[in-house]
Amino acid sequence: MSQAARASEGKPVSASRITLSQLMQPQHANSRGDVHGGWIMKLVDEAGALAAMRHAQCRVVTVAIDQMTFHSPIRIGDLVTLEAEVSYVGSTSIE
Repeated sequence: MSQAARASEGKPVSASRITLSQLMQPQHANSRGDVHGGWIMKLVDEAGALAAMRHAQCRVVTVAIDQMTFHSPIRIGDLVTLEAEVSYVGSTSIE
């Protein structure tokens, strides 16, 4: 049995839930004040990794994401809050 599968036994979703907040600063944005999409992608990856690591109790890496679509800009001074939790655990993967 893999380490991820052992770590998942009997754990509720709430055991992996995390909240990550960050104030957007000028270094995160372009000259118009719009935060770079790559910065938001980095925060999303960190939130997912933290939830997965909390669940598995070991280091994890991101292999793929299904999709990411930006609907409106995030501006300097905005507070970005991300919530993440594990939704599926397989024998070698966590979603």
